[in-house]
Amino acid sequence: ASRQLQILAQRADREDLDVHWRPFTICVSQDTFMRRSAFDILRWISMKYGFGTYIHYIKGFLTEETNKESKEILNKLIHLAAGSKNKVYLDTIISPSYTSAIAQVIQLSGISGKGNNMILFEFSQTEPEALEEALNTHDILFATGFDLCILSTSYKGFGYKKQIHIWITPADFDNANLMILLGYIIMGHPEWKEGIIKIFAIYQPEAVTRRKEELKLLIKEGRLPISMANINLISDGGDRETREIIGEVSVDADLTVIGFRHEQLTTEGYKLYTGYKKLGNVLFVSANKKKEIN
Repeated sequence: ASRQLQILAQRADREDLDVHWRPFTICVSQDTFMRRSAFDILRWISMKYGFGTYIHYIKGFLTEETNKESKEILNKLIHLAAGSKNKVYLDTIISPSYTSAIAQVIQLSGISGKGNNMILFEFSQTEPEALEEALNTHDILFATGFDLCILSTSYKGFGYKKQIHIWITPADFDNANLMILLGYIIMGHPEWKEGIIKIFAIYQPEAVTRRKEELKLLIKEGRLPISMANINLISDGGDRETREIIGEVSVDADLTVIGFRHEQLTTEGYKLYTGYKKLGNVLFVSANKKKEIN
């Protein structure tokens, strides 16, 4: 990790949480026993610098039967989680719809007592339409100050946990710090101990000089916690789609981190997260506010 990230991590350990940002992440999923990738992300994020709450969603109304089911599932969750070192709080929620469940959990104070500031959704790369119900809540999430993370899981999973690729595009500079912070936090987990982070910035051929100067300025001002040497500038060739470039460069990455803007969900919906079939697991990140790093 860069010197600035190390300093940030040290401060996060000892100073007030209101002063230095750290992730208080909540995940609501009904696919717990089909895929474990979302739980893994929470484990990695919450081990040292953050807090994680994983809630299994049960569709229905609160009855004696569903209450009994929720207790049985919680015991099963605890048993599954016992096989790995983690600091994730586990729970269940019963609600008539996934949308209403999300509306309920975002009001929880969180295990930290500070309130959650990030929500994680997960879907299988082969069933992106399953994400639609969760995305219906994006306006509420944005209004209540949540950072939004969407994890696309593939048959490759997290591979060998050796490479994290982070992509910065001109359209989502505001997400850059959050993406980089999450990358370094995940890389700090022992399961990624031999891993490396690679950061890529896409530019148009005619804008290469301006792009370099923009990045240098952001780094100089401390708004990007990296050195220029850590950034690989990649030309889009003038007419290549971002998806195509990322698909080629990050085909062997074990986790690819890509930013997106809240407004894109209104026009593209779940299709925003499709078209990356060559990749392993992809974490899409949208910061509610730019994370300043001091």
